[in-house]
Amino acid sequence: MDEHLSTRRALRRPEGQTTLLAATSEPRLRTEVLHFHTSGSLEFWDLTDLAREVVSRSGVRHGQVTVHSLHTTTSIVVNEAETGFFNDFRRLLEEVVPTERYYEHDDHEVRTENIQEDELLNGHAHCGQMLAGSASVTIPVVEGELLLGTWQRVMFLELDQARERRVAFHAQGA
Repeated sequence: MDEHLSTRRALRRPEGQTTLLAATSEPRLRTEVLHFHTSGSLEFWDLTDLAREVVSRSGVRHGQVTVHSLHTTTSIVVNEAETGFFNDFRRLLEEVVPTERYYEHDDHEVRTENIQEDELLNGHAHCGQMLAGSASVTIPVVEGELLLGTWQRVMFLELDQARERRVAFHAQGA
């Protein structure tokens, strides 16, 4: 079996520390950042319950919550949490954005912007992010609950490699 294909298992909730950045009661507003560590490329992490918890702590009854990744090689997506879908999507991304090809982003003889001393070769992850989704999703909150469809989950998608990651949750409303 392909190393990226998993056996049937539940979507995981990230384990990590949450930091409160801002909170007000008028208007109701709460921003928290989750710090956690991913363990590999093409992983899906379930943020749905964390988003619900931030909304609950905020006291927002009617408004919205935005879930935002602070990274350019990850995506926040809303979709069905089903292992077959995850495996299908991993195969699709590996076909469309293979890791073993030339990416100008990784060519330090050509690239001149935004280079760090410990730069990773991750052009594939940047391209995958542009195809996979967005850095943020905003979900309506009605009667204190996330307005999601029956099978919808809010997920963090790692497109690079095992790394320290941060996700912001921003709830606002009345």
